Amino acid sequence: MGSTKKVAFPGPGYYHSRSSMLTSGTARLLAVTALLIGLSWAGFAQSAITSLGPPLSPQCAQSQVLLEAGEARLDKKDYSDAIHQFQSALKLCPDSQQARLDLTLAYLKARRFTEAERSAQAVMAEDSASEGAQLMLADSYFMQQKFQQAGKTLQKLLAQDPHNADAHKLMGLTLFFYKQYVMAEDELRAALRLRPHDEEALYSLGRIYYTQNNFPPAIAAFRRLIELDPNHYKAYNNLALCYEAIRKDREAEAMFKKAQQLAQKFAPDDDWPYANLAAMFLKEGKVEEALPYLQQALRINSTSARDFCLMGEALLRKGQVHQALGYLRQSVKLDPGYAQPHYLLGQAYEKLQAPAQAQREFKLFQKLSEQQSVGGSP
Repeated sequence: MGSTKKVAFPGPGYYHSRSSMLTSGTARLLAVTALLIGLSWAGFAQSAITSLGPPLSPQCAQSQVLLEAGEARLDKKDYSDAIHQFQSALKLCPDSQQARLDLTLAYLKARRFTEAERSAQAVMAEDSASEGAQLMLADSYFMQQKFQQAGKTLQKLLAQDPHNADAHKLMGLTLFFYKQYVMAEDELRAALRLRPHDEEALYSLGRIYYTQNNFPPAIAAFRRLIELDPNHYKAYNNLALCYEAIRKDREAEAMFKKAQQLAQKFAPDDDWPYANLAAMFLKEGKVEEALPYLQQALRINSTSARDFCLMGEALLRKGQVHQALGYLRQSVKLDPGYAQPHYLLGQAYEKLQAPAQAQREFKLFQKLSEQQSVGGSP
């Protein structure tokens, strides 16, 4: 199984000092990954408590009908109605652990974290060994970037059951955001030994390898993911990033375009495949080729600091300094902790013969860059 080594998860002050590290890209990855990983066990609550027992009372029989209705609403992402159904079921049958677990999951999917945690803790008050409740409690903490609480909750769960694949997976992600890459890899590999076709664990493992610039196993992980799910556009997007990193630009472009094609169908609100291809073109000096992809990225996501920054960079390279300033200022407005637009603003002000403003931006860039590179290990 995965590493059983204890990690001294630091307190909240650690995250305040490193908050600027979770820039738009990382923060978005965090949010999306949490939703994929943490909410992948919709059937877990029911399967965890199903057992033979005496016939249900009329109230609990009616409660079961409401639970089935709530689960149907949950599948359709109608979280408000699902919560109402589960609450009604719990009132009819207050001793139903299934009702409370289903309600906890609905709260979690609706991002009503305080209620999710209260509900999970109520289950654990009756059954301290409830793996479903512990896992959802940890996931609630994780989704709020409360990694200390998430890690400690998962340590207890894994001590209780070292064969819980979801717990290993979530622990791997928690360690990833601590930059404990070796231990994160161990946990994700443990999850994959227990569940070899777990796509979320495989995706996260590939991301860890990519973050470490360990591109061959990253490529292998994303290729394996594509074998499991040929429509996994994020696998294509990350495979493209790996090819770009090892200077296989033609392969990278093809994979970015495949990711775009799939994203149009499965995730039309995701701008990353377009912005990533544009960024590659900018690195290659292909400004004109980058522009249409940047325009598409901004049409999809008008709140991306990175996309505005990239567009500002492209316009700056074209000599359109005043237009570039507008995009770069908007990038700063969207993410004040993002360093790169300040560097480009400094360049723009130099072109406009405004040395004082240029120096101010360069100093801000240096300050933010230093904050983003504060210590790798807790």
